[in-house]
Amino acid sequence: MINRFDPEREVIVVGAGPVGLTAALLLADAGVRTTVVEKATAPGDLPRAISLQDESFRVFDQLGIADALKAESLLDTGSRYFGLGEQLLAEARPVPSRLGHPAKTQFDQPILEQLLFDRALAHPGLEVLLGTEALRLSQDADGVTLEVDSPEGARTLTARWLIGADGGRSFTRSALGIELMGSTQPQRWIVIDLLNEPVQRDPFAEFHCDGERPYVLVPGINGRLRLEFMLFDHEDGDEMTSPDVIRELLRPFRPSLDPADVRRAAVYVAHQRVARSYRSGRAFLAGDAAHLMPPFAGQGLNAGIRDASNIAWKLIEAVRGGATERLLDTYETERRAHGAKMMTLSRRIGAVVMATHPLATRARDLTVQLLRKAPAVHAYLANMRFVTPPDYSEGLAVRPDARSAHLPGVTVGRALGQPTVTPVMGVLPADGSPGTADRAAGLDAFLGRGWSVIGLGADPVGLDPYFTAIGATLVRLDSPHGPAAAVQPGGAGVVHVREERETLTAGLPAEPVFVVVRPDHYVAAVFTPGDQDRVVQELRTHLDDRVRAARQPTA
Repeated sequence: MINRFDPEREVIVVGAGPVGLTAALLLADAGVRTTVVEKATAPGDLPRAISLQDESFRVFDQLGIADALKAESLLDTGSRYFGLGEQLLAEARPVPSRLGHPAKTQFDQPILEQLLFDRALAHPGLEVLLGTEALRLSQDADGVTLEVDSPEGARTLTARWLIGADGGRSFTRSALGIELMGSTQPQRWIVIDLLNEPVQRDPFAEFHCDGERPYVLVPGINGRLRLEFMLFDHEDGDEMTSPDVIRELLRPFRPSLDPADVRRAAVYVAHQRVARSYRSGRAFLAGDAAHLMPPFAGQGLNAGIRDASNIAWKLIEAVRGGATERLLDTYETERRAHGAKMMTLSRRIGAVVMATHPLATRARDLTVQLLRKAPAVHAYLANMRFVTPPDYSEGLAVRPDARSAHLPGVTVGRALGQPTVTPVMGVLPADGSPGTADRAAGLDAFLGRGWSVIGLGADPVGLDPYFTAIGATLVRLDSPHGPAAAVQPGGAGVVHVREERETLTAGLPAEPVFVVVRPDHYVAAVFTPGDQDRVVQELRTHLDDRVRAARQPTA
């Protein structure tokens, strides 16, 4: 395939799985000239990951594929844990999401991959090199060089930055000499994906910890069903995936099994590893290239989508100018800590599920039953609060001080909630599309793709020029109870919306308060007019508007 770009590309993404294509599309949508390098010639057709969280859907909504994926997914699902004798130990559902999407969803990975793949191939600003294998990687102070073997022969690609999203056996990680730290889970599992399931099942992933052969059952929609069984040391993996053994394993669930309904049967070994570093110079790791975790918490792909969103917006800023090394270093600060935390959580849940020793299983069941009697512990388990969201307060976030406003619905370093809002005075959403100009929509539709500054009950006009210099969308968000909200439009250039239910505007102080929102919808700062200078000074150490202005072409 001929490179369509002149001048040369700005970012190379190695790997066209869900993580790589998500990063590439976010970059290309922002006008960053991006090339994807992928050894395969078609999207993946294996149902590997099966669980998505609200934050992943928030990213897919930005890419325009969320609704199509939801139509093929089982929404708002929970988990059930069964102990000895199939006794229900715990039933858990995540707390209702603040982000505007189902908190937990069972999806089908091939459908996601096809949606991303189709959009990537149709994108006029994205070069996709299929059947192309990365061979050698080098870099210097100005950019990266990737030598590849393509259908047209050997090629050399150059770019300013590179993202390695090329899976657990990552070429990029190996080429950069980055160690993958951790261990491999000794237990093997067989995963069987079925079609045409006749039983209508409750929307719960079931973990059956019977102490004999632990297994997991995960329903989908349109007749999809996943079953996973733990294997024992003496069992041969090839033999366990034979048609006769598969039929016996599935007999309690599908007494009459049509072999054509077996979509996949494979043995896997889970790894619990994290890359020593997520960055080496101008190259970054994302997804399984950066972390591998057991499947029990359903976090692997979700962590990868968070990686893609996080690094994409920071490279967009680097290409536009003004991004400091401190900003780029926050990718590892923000993503590695949470990835490692989710890996540990997955390992611990797995240890509970995979227990087979009689004393250990009885002690486990008794412990869970006792803990459930404590209201606080019961709520912690039942609401799945053990799956903690990312906290980026150690990254690009301006820590509150004594002068800062404290809002009950907004936390610096955490994802901004997405309430439903109504436009005031027929204002268009930030992307200019008229579809939501006269009706309620999620707040994201009005924030745009970059930075935003939200005035809670106040106009964000007359603020420091820094915010407009970095391209921030200015938004006024009014309480549903404010009598003046329906009649007073926002200032010039301000997107003016009103909450349908008091969420972000709850508990506002008397003085104006403003929320700085990053392109990935995490809160970077909360400030009042008296605290503005401190906030701008700190943000400028990550994104310098003066450097960006100096790089802009003059008229």
